[in-house]
Amino acid sequence: MIRTDDQMLLAQQCVGNLRRILLEARKVHSQRDYTRMAEPILLEIQQREQEILEYLSRDLEQAIAS
Repeated sequence: MIRTDDQMLLAQQCVGNLRRILLEARKVHSQRDYTRMAEPILLEIQQREQEILEYLSRDLEQAIAS
C-alpha cells in the first residue's frame, strides 16, 4: 500500500522499469517464452498501477464523501 508521495513516485519508477524489461524481452525471446515470462511481470505492473491509482484518488474519495 502506498502511503506517501515518495512511495508513489518509486512505484511509478518500478512500473517503468518493468515495462522496459518487457520491451527488451520481446526482442530476444520467442513469443511462447515471452508469454510465459511476461505473465507474472504484467500482473505486477497491474497491481502497482492499481496501488498508484488508489493513492492518487484517495483524497477525491474523501472529498466526495464530505
